[in-house]
Amino acid sequence: MRRIVKLPSTLALAAAVLTGGASLAQAQVTATAVLKNGQRHTGTNLAYRVDNRQVVVRTSQAEEPRIPVDQVAYVDFGGTADPSNLNLSGSLEAVVLRDGSVIRGQILELGHTNKADLNSPYMVVVRTEGGEERRFNSNQVARAYFAGGQTAGTSGSSGGAVTPALDASQRINVSGKSQWTPTGITVRRGEPLTISASGEIKIGGPGNPTATPGGAGATEAANPLAAAPTGALIGRVGNGRPFLIGNQTRISAPESGQLFLGVNDSHLQDNEGQFEVEIQTAARRR
Repeated sequence: MRRIVKLPSTLALAAAVLTGGASLAQAQVTATAVLKNGQRHTGTNLAYRVDNRQVVVRTSQAEEPRIPVDQVAYVDFGGTADPSNLNLSGSLEAVVLRDGSVIRGQILELGHTNKADLNSPYMVVVRTEGGEERRFNSNQVARAYFAGGQTAGTSGSSGGAVTPALDASQRINVSGKSQWTPTGITVRRGEPLTISASGEIKIGGPGNPTATPGGAGATEAANPLAAAPTGALIGRVGNGRPFLIGNQTRISAPESGQLFLGVNDSHLQDNEGQFEVEIQTAARRR
């Protein structure tokens, strides 16, 4: 008889265990499903259940790829490269925490505790090699590796190599209507980035100001960066804290993970225009 894995209450139980009210509140979690062939799918509402055997990620309003899990190397929540002690083989999977800890076993579920509310806690659930079921909030997790998903160059690699992003010079259009735009560029903490930004975004309806990458002058408490000018170009690494880019042409990455660009505005729907941004990262050895 085929065994059916039932996980109806796993994430709900995780929310109950991790009590703390406001400490669990978080913005929508953006994650990247990295495939074994090197393709990347970045978006929100990424979900996985071990009984469904597919990773689902909403990459846009119109697109929500459903990817067989055996094609997925790992899910990146803004983490760093493989730790030296990952050592996966066979069907073994793992969750790598931001503190460097590695929990090996089987990934049971990725997703929001309330599927209809993308601001509800996002949990990563894993059954360890010893049979213990452990639950982690997404802000604790760097990466979740599926079977055969360890990247090349790390001891114990089990194949299906993925080549991480290396030196990059890339142009990105940052829409005034989108809070965060993925760049597809993975940065390292302290890495220098050269940035050239242009374009204009009209903030709100008639009579409202037009923002350059430096912003429109006024500040607003509800913006992602309350002390920075409204409409300014901002950045975020993984699910980390937003930081101001503005008119700066050279910055250092505050964390390791995928770089996202955004607009410092709390109400985006009535904006018009976009910023055009070119990013150059330092060359890295392959």
